[in-house]
Amino acid sequence: MYRLNIFENRKEGCLINCELREGKQHCQKHTPEFLRETIRLRREIANEPLLVRLDSGNDAAENIGILMESGCHFIIKRNLRRESKEEWLSMAETCSRDVKTPRDGKTIYIGSDWKPVTYKTDSGEEKTIPIRAGYEIINRTIDKFGQFLFPSDIEANTWWTNLGMNEHDVIGLYHAHGECEQFHSEIKTDMDLERLPSGKFNANELALELAIIAYNILCMISRESIGRRGTETKHKVRRRRLRTNIL
Repeated sequence: MYRLNIFENRKEGCLINCELREGKQHCQKHTPEFLRETIRLRREIANEPLLVRLDSGNDAAENIGILMESGCHFIIKRNLRRESKEEWLSMAETCSRDVKTPRDGKTIYIGSDWKPVTYKTDSGEEKTIPIRAGYEIINRTIDKFGQFLFPSDIEANTWWTNLGMNEHDVIGLYHAHGECEQFHSEIKTDMDLERLPSGKFNANELALELAIIAYNILCMISRESIGRRGTETKHKVRRRRLRTNIL
């Protein structure tokens, strides 16, 4: 089994929604319903701009439609599926204005393209709209050890996004979601939920719901304790681990 977690703020890690899933379940199954529920819960707390980041397993037109219709910003790692890396490289070589060569035999092309996406709204209306597809194409003709490569090694990373930022900021925001792995680790280790307590799925779902409450209380304690007298640290911190608050 694994947990699908949504964190409201990557700097503080407030936990908005969780879903316990069977390990054999595909990551996209029931994700549209989970997205709708999470967006609703988030807006009950505060109706501020919301950025949703999803991995390539959730690259689906239905997800894009939900986020577009709800007015959310998003960055979704694209699944190339049958798209050719060679064609992406050819396009980047022709169109990209941001080209860097950090070392001999390695060239990085960064830019954006636009591709049509068709989705259905909740009312059943079909829409086709152009969505920005940012890309980072890396072409390696020599590896880091000096070995010449033939054919060259092509790495194609692309993202769906509706942000108006430049490509470097979009890429940085996507990679920043890796910080959430720290929050996952704290749930598993600091809160001792690496193994859920019961052999019954429903009982474990209840345990996870209670964990959301406990997790957010500990996050609140963390925010309130920073800067208080008697809690000074040698280095400036913006949050404390759950383990520190528990102890």
